Amino acid sequence: MRIAFLGKGGSGKTTTSASFIRHAAASHPFVLALDADVNAHLAGALALEGKISQLGAHYSELTSYLKGKRTDLGDKPMIMTTPPSLASNFVRPTAADPLITRYGLQQGNIALLTVGKYEQEDVGSACYHGKLEGAISVLHHLLDGDNDIVVADNTAGTDSIATSLWFAYDLRVVVVEPSKKSVQVYKDFIGLVPELAATTYVIGNKVEGPEDEAFINDQVGADRVLGFITLSRHLKRFEQGDTTALEKFQEEQSQVFDRVLATLKAQKRDWTVYLERLRGTHTKLCRDWYDSYYGLKLDEGLDMEFSYPLVIAGTQSPDKG
Repeated sequence: MRIAFLGKGGSGKTTTSASFIRHAAASHPFVLALDADVNAHLAGALALEGKISQLGAHYSELTSYLKGKRTDLGDKPMIMTTPPSLASNFVRPTAADPLITRYGLQQGNIALLTVGKYEQEDVGSACYHGKLEGAISVLHHLLDGDNDIVVADNTAGTDSIATSLWFAYDLRVVVVEPSKKSVQVYKDFIGLVPELAATTYVIGNKVEGPEDEAFINDQVGADRVLGFITLSRHLKRFEQGDTTALEKFQEEQSQVFDRVLATLKAQKRDWTVYLERLRGTHTKLCRDWYDSYYGLKLDEGLDMEFSYPLVIAGTQSPDKG
């Protein structure tokens, strides 16, 4: 199951994401992490060392792999929202998965995929949504089940609703500080996509006492709050460069992360709804501008026999590439 952490810039969502990832990894055989933030700091927050392969920089070869042996596209390009085919290659959240092995930064039972960040050559010309294309394609080809844990640190604010990431997760947690500006990110998100309100929750961060807790409860509703993270000297030490302090911070906030994990496990994905949203978003994106850009009808002639349950059940045998 998939969880995304959202929040206003500076709310602490990356630290919260990293702490939750390590908390989940302590009780699960494998956790797949995704750094989908323009400020790519999740590897550092997780204290992972090694070379990072940015998905955005390998989009062509990545989509070539995911395309597999599908023939329904013909000569049409595969874009980030192109729904899979029964002949596509898929990604499974395991350490041995070919795509994760190739592009992931792995340490222990955690693997991190990173969308990429702005480079000098991007100045003045590149939109960050282009960096997200690889991650989006991966998520729409990801066959994770009820017992799998996939955690994403998303871009700040409500930017994810501008892409098909708006429906890609089973649970969203907005990290909010006890301020109106921070809480407004949560309100804006559920206002724009009310159909996701039931699976969107809040963690109060940098809380100093009962007054801060009462403020957040009053603003979002106590039933939407999964817990409060108090100001911590361990977190301050971590932000000053002591990476070992994050483990102590994680232990300090374990009750909050237990509740987040339990809430994630209580979710049930409807693959039919997921595919309907993917096809609808793909058609809209194509009609809005991709068809005009390529001079082709990119949402026509696709494999309409495809369904995620067919592949998951093993009734088809997509090429492993």
